[in-house]
Amino acid sequence: MKKLIIVLAVAVLATACCECRKSSPKNHKPLNATEWVLQQMDGRNVASDLQAKEGVPTLVLSTDGSYGGFGGCNSYGGQFKMTPSEVKYQKDNAGKIDFGAMYSTKRFCPDDRFEYAFFKTLDSVDSFTIEGSHLYLFVQGELKLVFVAK
Repeated sequence: MKKLIIVLAVAVLATACCECRKSSPKNHKPLNATEWVLQQMDGRNVASDLQAKEGVPTLVLSTDGSYGGFGGCNSYGGQFKMTPSEVKYQKDNAGKIDFGAMYSTKRFCPDDRFEYAFFKTLDSVDSFTIEGSHLYLFVQGELKLVFVAK
């Protein structure tokens, strides 16, 4: 009888635990209306280097289809299109995204090479995925930009 109770208790715990391992959108930051802060570009950690200089690039996507942020020296923005329109919160199921023509302010920056590379990379992004508080942006399947929710 004790063995039966133990087996049943283990079965109940195992079933309950399965629910906690399932990924759900409530465990992820929303794509829209979240300020995303650049953490990595082309596999290189950049956040700590850039904080000491002008500042760390950000990205905000709005529900009206506009995007914008700070590039490290200049502000930027534009329109984006996303397919499918419903965000998939799965590692291997990236959604398609297209950042349209970008505009930016023209503030004088002593060294704008990083910002230029960031804008060029963002312009070429074609897919994304979200895992927890991280936004991953890809170019032809290759991870290019990693943002963390602020």
